[in-house]
Amino acid sequence: MEMDLVKIFLTPPNTMRERVTLILMLVVTFVMFFGPLCFTDVHPARAILLACLPALSISWGWMVLLRSLFRKGEFCK
Repeated sequence: MEMDLVKIFLTPPNTMRERVTLILMLVVTFVMFFGPLCFTDVHPARAILLACLPALSISWGWMVLLRSLFRKGEFCK
C-alpha cells in the first residue's frame, strides 16, 4: 500500500470533522502564538501576521498527520 502524498497534502478538508478540527487547531495555535506578542511593541498587523503563519502551518500539518493515520484507504495510489 503506497500513500499518495500529493493528495494528502493538497486536498482541502472535505468532511465536517476535518473542517472543525482544522478551525479548532487554527484558533488554538493562533492564540498560543499571538498571546506573547500582545505584550510587546510589535505593530498589531505585524503581530497578527507573525501569529498566523505558524498557526496555519501547524494546523495543516496536524490535519495531514490525522489523515495519514486514520484515513489511509482514501489516500492510497
